[in-house]
Amino acid sequence: MKKLHIVIVIPLICQNIYSKEDERHSHEGSANIKLNYELLDFKNSKKKDSGYRYGAEIDREGIRDHIQFYYEATYTDTTNMVPKDLAVKKYTIKYQYKIDNRERLTLLYATIDDNLMEDVDGGNIFGIGYSKGGFSIIEYMSRYRKFNVYQSDLKYSFRGAIDTALIGKYIHLDDRGRSGFSKNADGDYFTYGIKLHSHYRGIHLGGGAYFGKRAFSVMKDGFNVQHHSMEFKESYIVGAGYSIAKNLSIHMRYGYHKAKEIPIDNSGVEVENLSFDFIYRF
Repeated sequence: MKKLHIVIVIPLICQNIYSKEDERHSHEGSANIKLNYELLDFKNSKKKDSGYRYGAEIDREGIRDHIQFYYEATYTDTTNMVPKDLAVKKYTIKYQYKIDNRERLTLLYATIDDNLMEDVDGGNIFGIGYSKGGFSIIEYMSRYRKFNVYQSDLKYSFRGAIDTALIGKYIHLDDRGRSGFSKNADGDYFTYGIKLHSHYRGIHLGGGAYFGKRAFSVMKDGFNVQHHSMEFKESYIVGAGYSIAKNLSIHMRYGYHKAKEIPIDNSGVEVENLSFDFIYRF
């Protein structure tokens, strides 16, 4: 019988300091269009060289409902070890229902189109979650051709001079031995992280870090799926943003990651990414 492994943690933090992380960024009654562009660079990788990614998101928030559609395309130049360059497309829809001012239910679905990696091409990702105040939990199930991935995310957010989010991710790979893509991966992973954000008038500053190994993980609240067979052990992110006008803002982020290519046991891989977001509200 297949088992779904779930980690449950009860945060022992006084409720009078709670706050929803996204409260400050709520745009109830309006819609956003976000365009993003990202540069990718791989060092010490035997399969990937460099690449770029672009995407578009439509985000509409009402009194009770919040719905987001996201399309993403990634193109990566590969090494001579790989027969052709990599092209990946991902489609994501996320729906949140506001029970009241403090509680929300979340549903998510994403699918992957990968021109090289047959074991994950056509993969489907499902998510269901619940949040109350500053605490949230979401369960993801990633269904691939020969193996499945179960992930539990816990997050506690609170506000102050610097908004802070504490994050824990537990990942379990089911039937990983059936695929050469996943058989050398660990059966279980746990990674923890922290995100920081502060703003003054139209200026936004942020940063974050993840520690502890992870593979085949769902990141960025469901909008990023690391579906290739690469094991990350450390990640560091810094970013800044500026509101050019009332309805227009730009954001820039830099990320540095230490990783290992699992099937060929190639450790020492370094991944860098530089991304730009343009957000228009109407």
